[in-house]
Amino acid sequence: MSTKFFLAILAIGVIMGLCAGLLNFGINEIETFAFGHNDEEFHIITEQTTALRRFLSVLAAGAIVTLIRILLIRLKPFLNVASMMDGRNPPFWQNLIHSVLQLAAIAMGAPVGSEAAPRELGGLFAAKICRTLNISGDELRLFVACGAGAGLGAAYNVPLAGALFSLEILLKSFDTRAILCAFATSAVATATAEFGASKEIYYTVSNFAPTPQNLLAAAIIGLVTGFAAKYFQDGVRLCEKLRIKSLKIALTLPFAFLLTAAIGAYVPEILGNGRSAAQFAFNSASFSPYLLAILLCKAFCILMIFRCGGYGGTLTPSFALGAVLGLCVGFAIGEILPISLSAAGVCGGAAFLAINLNAPLCAFALSAGFCGLNLNSYSVVVFSIVCAVIARNLLTKNLA
Repeated sequence: MSTKFFLAILAIGVIMGLCAGLLNFGINEIETFAFGHNDEEFHIITEQTTALRRFLSVLAAGAIVTLIRILLIRLKPFLNVASMMDGRNPPFWQNLIHSVLQLAAIAMGAPVGSEAAPRELGGLFAAKICRTLNISGDELRLFVACGAGAGLGAAYNVPLAGALFSLEILLKSFDTRAILCAFATSAVATATAEFGASKEIYYTVSNFAPTPQNLLAAAIIGLVTGFAAKYFQDGVRLCEKLRIKSLKIALTLPFAFLLTAAIGAYVPEILGNGRSAAQFAFNSASFSPYLLAILLCKAFCILMIFRCGGYGGTLTPSFALGAVLGLCVGFAIGEILPISLSAAGVCGGAAFLAINLNAPLCAFALSAGFCGLNLNSYSVVVFSIVCAVIARNLLTKNLA
């Protein structure tokens, strides 16, 4: 491995760490302006906010997104990470605006995932660094993937998950060179981000033990969420395929944000990237139909925004949807067996995420990192993911 190889790892890691810190600062400032506080102060960002404030915040996000999206349509199209990995040269400013716009909208209440922006920025900066260092071909593909994973890992303080995202999802390879590059880049980025990125555990949950009752609950929750996640994944793919990309978004995007704002005024936990929905579910002591309202409304708003011309991620929303669904199932099981409700939520989130990402290893690492799980809890989560994969495979086989 050449000096250029290690220089690229260092440069990509440091730049993505700095970006993650700056993005976190920017998100906190926008959230404070929109809601009066940020989600580090209130894990449920919509707490202590009025319906009117939530409505106006999402409505303003829709107006800003629509205006800038119309301007971007007239410019050279931005590229996704897959296109950058194929060697296409991304237009810097269009890609930068595209990513920052996603984060601003989510900070103001858009219900999609915020993880797409740091990984797209990681791919963008990695592509530019590779061209500066005259790196091309397979090495460019490797570094773009590792830059994307490093951005994700640094943004959420989950370096292991960031590396696995590069390997399992983008590269679909675990060769020695890829492993070294992915883990080194993600580690450097996360260490650099210490100055600005949040170091706290993303979700407040209790750890749990692999008791027979918890393992049985994990299996049931894995099967249920596996089926649900497969349908959600298919819905996302269809909406992204049919996404409006013409000037029609001048009508469709404001409508999508208006409807989301109206729903968010009365079901506030759907707003944001999913943290509020999942944490509300984790905090719940008993089943309520309101949990089902959160689940259905958030899924609907995500799909609607994608179909109407919006962009964003599905990683953090997937964990949230799975956690809410897992807890709904867990409350039912808890009427019969003594189980950990934290286990129900985490297993649901991990299983849903594993199916939506098509990446069980990355989903496990993300879930463990998000929730700060100890080793004793791992086997329960893994068992749930395995059952979700079985459910997905059965459903896929039956539909084939």
